[in-house]
Amino acid sequence: MTDEIKVNRPQMQPQQQYSKPELTIDQSELKVRTSKMPWIILGVVVVVLIVLGLVFRSQLFGKPATGGPAATSSTQTQASGYVAVFLTNGQVYFGKLSNPGGDYVTLDDIYYLQVGPQQGSATSPSQPSSTPQQQISLVKLGNELHGPVDEMHISRAQVLFYEELKSSGQVVKAILQDKAAATPPAAAPAK
Repeated sequence: MTDEIKVNRPQMQPQQQYSKPELTIDQSELKVRTSKMPWIILGVVVVVLIVLGLVFRSQLFGKPATGGPAATSSTQTQASGYVAVFLTNGQVYFGKLSNPGGDYVTLDDIYYLQVGPQQGSATSPSQPSSTPQQQISLVKLGNELHGPVDEMHISRAQVLFYEELKSSGQVVKAILQDKAAATPPAAAPAK
């Protein structure tokens, strides 16, 4: 005997190609499981947005939540009843505004500002003035040469904006003083 050690090994065969078994799945057996959570979240968000839209409708769209006609914040206007209307040509008129949502706004009881030289501001030659003093006065519409009626219809396109005036403002105080001075005192009742 020979002193050889023999190991039994299987003989190497050329590499065989293994094919993967094909899985066949019937479409009816395939069930797609979807979560309902995104739809629930979406529904809650939509409901919250609708509720917020109804609550803040007047701030968003300028209409009251009661469903009535558009209010022009009458609580603030009633404080004095007067507004300042700023026009595109730079003029400012003060008065009582009606029909602010129409094509033409109507202004009644109209006043405007007039700028002129300060009365009694004659400067002596020894004191030259670098800037002439100007006096601003509030003028009632209707006393002009052409005699306009105290009502003005202004195209909405010509109105830049209007502001409600407080009763404590200087313009409203001046208007009320002018009205008091123009109104004759009532006769004392006979006894």
